[in-house]
Amino acid sequence: MPFKRHLLILTGFFLATQSFGLFAKDSLPAPVESAIKKSSIPKEAIAISVSKITSQQGHATFNSHDVIHWQENVGMNPASTMKLVTSLAAMEMLGPEYRWKTDLFTNGQISKGTLRGDLLIRGSGDPKLIPEEVNKLLANLKASGVKNIHGDLIFDRSAYDKSVKESSFFDGEPTRAYSVAPDALLFAFNSFSFQFFPNLENRLVVIKQTPRMANLSIDNNLTVVDGPCTNWRDGITMTLKTEKNSAWIASFSGDYPSACSTANWNIVASDTDQFLSQSLIAAWEDLGGTWGKKPVIKNGQLTDSFRPVVTHFGIPLYESVKDINKLSNNVMARQVLLTLALEKNGAPGNTNNGNMVVKSWLKKYQLDMPELVIENGSGLSRIERISSKHLNQVLLLGLNSSTREYFTESLPIAGVDGTMKHRLMDKLRQYIPRKGDVQAFENNISQFPKPIKKYGAYIKTGSLADVRSISGYVVSKSGQVYAISSFINHRNAGSGRGIHDALMTWLLDDGPQQLHTRAN
Repeated sequence: MPFKRHLLILTGFFLATQSFGLFAKDSLPAPVESAIKKSSIPKEAIAISVSKITSQQGHATFNSHDVIHWQENVGMNPASTMKLVTSLAAMEMLGPEYRWKTDLFTNGQISKGTLRGDLLIRGSGDPKLIPEEVNKLLANLKASGVKNIHGDLIFDRSAYDKSVKESSFFDGEPTRAYSVAPDALLFAFNSFSFQFFPNLENRLVVIKQTPRMANLSIDNNLTVVDGPCTNWRDGITMTLKTEKNSAWIASFSGDYPSACSTANWNIVASDTDQFLSQSLIAAWEDLGGTWGKKPVIKNGQLTDSFRPVVTHFGIPLYESVKDINKLSNNVMARQVLLTLALEKNGAPGNTNNGNMVVKSWLKKYQLDMPELVIENGSGLSRIERISSKHLNQVLLLGLNSSTREYFTESLPIAGVDGTMKHRLMDKLRQYIPRKGDVQAFENNISQFPKPIKKYGAYIKTGSLADVRSISGYVVSKSGQVYAISSFINHRNAGSGRGIHDALMTWLLDDGPQQLHTRAN
């Protein structure tokens, strides 16, 4: 669609409103009011925006009509629902098929299968440079004729400014996976993943670890005890130490409950260079490669003395967006924002430039958001802000985007996957379409993207200690589609899940439609 026409359509959409019978849009449905009373959360700590989405007959362009606007203009902390802004902006500006590059260079020569010289690895911020991708990179190096590397490893992280590791957020848990900092050469989320497999016969636990490291040992003193699989980590003590010889020692002791068939323990590595280098050494050896000498690990930048050897293109952006939204991966979202800065403003990328790029993109659609604060684009922040009204407008923009299929496909589905896997399960199981309803449902939903053409809730969630949030689409039993964004900012936010579930349930049951019918 030409940009000017797209802009005119969206401008009309954002201005359009429609009342729904006797229901006042600045009040709240009775089930939601009831849930608020049970939660001990004041209404002033809650923002809710709900819009009915309609399509133009015969066209996949969409309009919105207000249903609820409770404190919708108040800028509030959105937690991880901010990822919707970041991910949509990236897919629109970079294209869903965008791929990150990881390059290998050398200042030496290849002769008779031996590379005599240093190997420089330059990253561009690929958020999913996982072991499988590194194996492909090294396999291509081997295919170029290299069997033995006689030189050092140089890591080039110059694509990102050093400031990207700064954040206002700290909760005393630096080794938890959600706290991983951005890195232009981020490998496997800079995290060890340990998998536990109990043997009930000998009461011992088998521990496996990924990614494979060249110099890691596991001191396993776990025993299986009878008990439920609740708070299983509380009975285990874990330490991860680095030795002077670049070796890692992971120690586990304590009791592992028999009811846990398997479990994962992820921990962030304290030394990113050692984590990456020991993984690369192991991966190269697994491919049959050898080392002429133990490589020294250095940090540096590409110079004229290096020539390219191999370029690896990572998985496409839309695949990363699935992980960002369905699994709420923080560091991936941060790397996507930095990629926008890198692509639009050049190296080194930083969050300030990413912030400006996103705001400029919004203004192209006449979405002026004076309350918007973007610290890192992931929502893992104490200072990020957006209003529920404006996040709903981003949802509408997503439906009118050429990337709508990818955007809607990335959302967690209630009762099915992602962070919504265990939400609204009982409600969704209860629904049985009445005879004759199926055709009406299909007529209403026909113009919408395929990923949201079924009854249910397609919702990005967010949570911090004092924040609970939801944003996405609810498809009612009659096939009406609602855009919904709601934030709870309060010390008791943890008890606010029932409020959001009540709101989504009301929409699944066509609450606004029923009120409109009674009014007529």
